[in-house]
Amino acid sequence: MQPPPVSERDPESLERYLLSFRWPYRNEEVHRILVNGGLPLWRQVLRFVPNPKERGRALELGSPPFHITLLLQRFRNYDLVLTGYAADGRPELRQQLESPEFGETYEFVCTCFNAEADTFPYPDNSFDLVTWCEVIEHLTENPVHTLAEIHRVLKPGGALVISTPNASRADSIANFLAGRNIYDPYHLGAPLKGSRHSREYTLAELTDLLEGCGYTIERAADIDIYPPASRNRRIFRWLMNNVVSRITGGHYRYHLFVRARKTDAPFRWYFPPSLFDLGHLAFYMAPRHPEVTFGINDVPHIAMGWGDLQRDPSGREYRRSGQVGDIYLLVREPRTAATVTLAGGRGEAQAWHDNGGNLVLLGSTRFDAPPGRWTDVTIPLSADFEPGNPLHIRLDTEAGVDVHRVTTT
Repeated sequence: MQPPPVSERDPESLERYLLSFRWPYRNEEVHRILVNGGLPLWRQVLRFVPNPKERGRALELGSPPFHITLLLQRFRNYDLVLTGYAADGRPELRQQLESPEFGETYEFVCTCFNAEADTFPYPDNSFDLVTWCEVIEHLTENPVHTLAEIHRVLKPGGALVISTPNASRADSIANFLAGRNIYDPYHLGAPLKGSRHSREYTLAELTDLLEGCGYTIERAADIDIYPPASRNRRIFRWLMNNVVSRITGGHYRYHLFVRARKTDAPFRWYFPPSLFDLGHLAFYMAPRHPEVTFGINDVPHIAMGWGDLQRDPSGREYRRSGQVGDIYLLVREPRTAATVTLAGGRGEAQAWHDNGGNLVLLGSTRFDAPPGRWTDVTIPLSADFEPGNPLHIRLDTEAGVDVHRVTTT
């Protein structure tokens, strides 16, 4: 018997298709709630996912419970790599889904890791597409890390598709004005340790974050994916979307969808003040690169005491240190020297292993760099250098120095 047709333009056929799948411990009522509530969202996600003529490779961040997975593999031309997060630390999740009605059986295998903290277990330039749907709002600390890893594993020109609730949606504003709670309920039973939404975004915040990190926005929209709950809500939505938005420039529809592209430009570790408290950011240090270029990846690698980012007449970006300027690198391969590109200061450039307070001096070099002239100062590293042990570069100066870059060889 021929299975019924399924079209991405026909929500009833999509609902029938998704509800047809069975798996161990499936709860019919819960499954129907998930599909009925999620289908309007998933259809919009499909509209933002490009469909290449030649077979591509796609990474889905946050695959369970596999509804978007099923739709992507049926309607888009990609080989899918699936991921998840396991609170118990298991490295892999497996789930078998079977649809007798459509004659389809799948065993989905998800690689588990923490996308907010871990290095993705994939080589550079591996994927034509990354989907990151209904995840960014759950992150508790640093979406820039995740965007950096997505950028790394995307091929040049590859697409990133994001969906997330709109923090300034009209329904939340209406709840606020009515004295009701605007926050998302707790998600007990969810894979993210029971968390609810930790931080929602406006469309301007989301696109600014992506562009600041080096992506180019191809398409971005706020979309009402659910009908209003009442006549009053319908009127309020209309006023917000057609009157208030013209005055404020804001976006008030329910959900945000963005398709961005990786360009040839390097990824920038961009921490916009609308998302990150700059006072606390001064204490944030998470070295992960063997080289630091100011304006590109300096923020996770420098300690307190640096001035604001500046640009010289040629466009080169730099910061000025105080009398002491500290930079940390993470170098995993053997190295014999570190080179600091600096100008406008004199003093000593030093290299250390901190070793939890048991300091080991690896090398030092005196320098006298004229203002406005970028000078490379090389610090030889002794045989005590340990790959994988953070390399601490300290600039001990008379009155500060401008620094553009630190490299290792």
